[in-house]
Amino acid sequence: MNTYRPSQSSNYWIVALKLLLLILSLYVSAIVLGKLFTWVFAITFFLIRFIVLLAVSFFVLHFFLKLLFKLDLFQFVMGKRFTLR
Repeated sequence: MNTYRPSQSSNYWIVALKLLLLILSLYVSAIVLGKLFTWVFAITFFLIRFIVLLAVSFFVLHFFLKLLFKLDLFQFVMGKRFTLR
């Protein structure tokens, strides 16, 4: 069996080059993904905050309308067809 085996000194340079390439690619991916996840988390946080604000304001409005005027806001919004089932 005649296989080519490179000299021992060239293996060190290849390993060093591969490690350098790995470190460089990890650094670039950290920069790119850092910017991307910053935008994703900012948009998600805004949407969650907006949905929670709407839900809490709806519940508070429902509570005060029920307390003051005996008006059921859930039934008014959803209609009677949802409560009959």
